Amino acid sequence: MRTLCFAIMAAAWPTTALRAVLGGSGSAIMHEPAIVDAVLSLAAKPAKECLLCYLGTATYDLAANREKQVSGFRSRGVAVEALDVARMPPTPGAVEALLARADIVLVSGGNTLFAVDRWRRFGLDEELRKAAARGCVLTGGSAGAICWFDAGHSDSADPESYAEAMLAGGSAAASTQGASGGDGDAKPWEYIRCGGLGVLPGLCCPHHDRTQSNGVLRADDFDAMMRRHNGETGVCIDHFAALVVDGANYSILSLEGKPGTALANRDAPDFTGAGAPWIWLKRVEGDAVVATRLEPRGRLADALTPATAIVE
Repeated sequence: MRTLCFAIMAAAWPTTALRAVLGGSGSAIMHEPAIVDAVLSLAAKPAKECLLCYLGTATYDLAANREKQVSGFRSRGVAVEALDVARMPPTPGAVEALLARADIVLVSGGNTLFAVDRWRRFGLDEELRKAAARGCVLTGGSAGAICWFDAGHSDSADPESYAEAMLAGGSAAASTQGASGGDGDAKPWEYIRCGGLGVLPGLCCPHHDRTQSNGVLRADDFDAMMRRHNGETGVCIDHFAALVVDGANYSILSLEGKPGTALANRDAPDFTGAGAPWIWLKRVEGDAVVATRLEPRGRLADALTPATAIVE
C-alpha cells in the first residue's frame, strides 16, 4: 500500500467553475425529469443548444445502456454524441475535440475500475479534468459519480459487470432496498475501492442504501472500508439521491416518492426504506465510523473536506 499526500494529488480543485449532478445510481435515475432539470439548469442555455458527450466506457459502449441514460435529455432536444473508447482506441484528436465542445459530460454506471483504467490509458483523464475546470456540467450515477471523486466504493469485482458477461447480453443483477436478511443465493464477490479522477475530494459510496447480488449492504461494507482508509471523508449517496454542485455551493436532490435513509426524527441512516433519499458524510473517529446527515444545501468546501492521507 502507498500513502499519498492529498495536497499533492488535488492542488487544482476547480471550486469556482465546477458544476455537477452526481447520483447514487445510473440508469435508475438519469432519465428522471428532476435530474434532467438539474443538469440543464447548470448548463445555463436552452436544451436545444446543448451538446451532451456520453461516455459509456463502464458499460463497454453498449447502445442499449446508452439510451437508458440519455433518453431524458434527448426528449428535451439535447444533442447527444457518444465518445466510445471501451473496445477501440479513440481517433487522434477526437477526445479533445468533443470534450472541448461539450456542455455536458454524462458518464454511465457500470464497471468503474475498467473505465478509469481505460481513460488513463488514452489520456481521457486529463481531458475530463480540463472539461471540469472550464465549467462543463459533469453528470452520471454510480460509476458515473465515483469517477469524479478521489475514489469510491465499487462493485467492479462483480463478474456480471465484466466485459465478457455484458457483451454477451448479460447485466448486473438489480440491487434491493436495505439489508438482504441473509439471502442464501448471495454470490461470492466483494466490493473494492476504485480510484477516481480526483476532481472532488472524498471516498464516494453510491447505492448507499442498497444490497447487491453478493448479499452485502453497501453501507455496512463501506464502514469497513472507511476503517481501512480513515484519512478520507466518506460521501454516501442513496440510490435515489444526487449531489448537485454549482461552483462553491452544493445542494441535495432527493427524488420525491422514492425510498431512502433519511427520517425526520432520526440522526442516523435508516435502512427500512421508510425515509427520503439523502446524502451522508462518514468519518472515522477513534474506532467508530460516524455518519452525519448532510445539510440540504451549503458551501461545498464545508462538506467535502480534503483527505489527510490516501492509502492506495
